[in-house]
Amino acid sequence: MAKKQLTLEEKIQNALVPEEEQPFKVPENWCWTRLGSVGSIILGQSPRRDDTTEDDSCIPLLSGVAEPDDGTVTVKKYVKAATKVSQLGDLLISMKNNLGKSVIADKEYCLGRGVAAFRSDIVDVAYARYWLLNSKNYLYENATGTSTPQISGKVLQNMPIPFPPLEEQKRIVSVFESSWADLERARALIESVLDGTAIRKKSIINGGVTGQLTSIWRKIKGISKDDWRTGSLDSSDIYKSFRNWLKQSQCVNNQSDDVQVSVPTPPEQQEIASIIRNLLAKENTVVTNCNNVLHSIEIIKKAINASAFCGELGTNDPTEKVLWRF
Repeated sequence: MAKKQLTLEEKIQNALVPEEEQPFKVPENWCWTRLGSVGSIILGQSPRRDDTTEDDSCIPLLSGVAEPDDGTVTVKKYVKAATKVSQLGDLLISMKNNLGKSVIADKEYCLGRGVAAFRSDIVDVAYARYWLLNSKNYLYENATGTSTPQISGKVLQNMPIPFPPLEEQKRIVSVFESSWADLERARALIESVLDGTAIRKKSIINGGVTGQLTSIWRKIKGISKDDWRTGSLDSSDIYKSFRNWLKQSQCVNNQSDDVQVSVPTPPEQQEIASIIRNLLAKENTVVTNCNNVLHSIEIIKKAINASAFCGELGTNDPTEKVLWRF
């Protein structure tokens, strides 16, 4: 008996996620569907060993989750005969380890195990990519394996996705790209400040114990650096706090007490210790503030995600309708 042909309405109904399974509400002109209902998912398959090569004139092979990374693809091997192949513009998705990590294909690739491709003419793949980034919990909750978590093609096929009209998808992607680019630039600047923390702290300490930070103080007090003397690190006229800074500086190559160091007058030792403490306290405040901003960036990203996928960006046109092609 021939299988009954479903009407378009029946196909749409089958593609929709039941209301009780919908993670959150979306606008009336959107709907909840499953990734496999709005596009094709091509699961990777290992090529024959004899077909792999290092000849870069052959088809590049994606065989591991480390390869789709930060918007680029690193290829280590090639194949003479491909098993499963992605196309230019497909979304390449990691199915193992870094679940959901994805990149838009810049050319044709052979898909090895642990990689899948998503292709659609009614879903903007960049929109799907941002949704995958937002769906880490779903992917890991449905993964198998402990040391090497992985998801099946069925999990990816059944993954719920909010489905707005195509033009709204593109507007959402535009918001993501502009907002996330600004946030990532801010993150990079902040992380560069944090990366320099140790160097700045060393510079403060070295500048203190060598007298650079008290040059103006000496002029005001009418004191010359010629008043400094050379003595051992365990000398009784070296204050404990100044000795500690000396031990942390580049002026002391070893920590033995008989090492010879340049020692300022007792008043200048106190001034140096005070300046170092104050500057390091300010540096610690900078570090705290930077970490707070990094945390805020993550909160802002989550807020943008929540607004975008709930249809609350203010870009939705309720007169637009979703497209279905089966």
